[in-house]
Amino acid sequence: MNAIILYGSRYGASQTYAQALEARTGIPAVAYQEIQDFGPFDTIVYIGGLYAGKTTGLAKTVRHFPTDHPFRLLVATVGLSDPAVEDNLLRIRESLAQELSPGIFVRTTHVHLRGAIDYSVLTTRHRLMMKGLCTLLRRQPAEDRSPDTQALLDSYGKAVDFIDLDTLAPIQTWLEKG
Repeated sequence: MNAIILYGSRYGASQTYAQALEARTGIPAVAYQEIQDFGPFDTIVYIGGLYAGKTTGLAKTVRHFPTDHPFRLLVATVGLSDPAVEDNLLRIRESLAQELSPGIFVRTTHVHLRGAIDYSVLTTRHRLMMKGLCTLLRRQPAEDRSPDTQALLDSYGKAVDFIDLDTLAPIQTWLEKG
């Protein structure tokens, strides 16, 4: 198996997962911008942070995929929402379906991991986006808010970390089945 782990990370959670997976498997983990030629790889794991429904760097990366090469692809998204909640999982998969061509999407394994946020290191743009989102969410009556929505509001302006390296186990299993 000639494999690579790619990551698209803005604030470090995706990179943390990618480097932990590298340590566990011995497969090199590199930032998505570092690889342009995917011809040599038969197995690709892409770990990317979710921001406003987009997976960091994924769309740019898949443009370089060979169209005639039967590589295996696993995309792991990293975000704050709990993937155990079915509605969250559906929204994440809908976003991935928009980022990947139908031919790639149907043959891709999807895994969803929880990330982290630290408002003290967010860019001004991202802080403003989160402020706007939280302002909008606060308008919902408290009894109508999902647990995820309430958790987001409760964590606003703080640092929260949901990274769980044990959730890499399904990716490791997928790699071992190679």
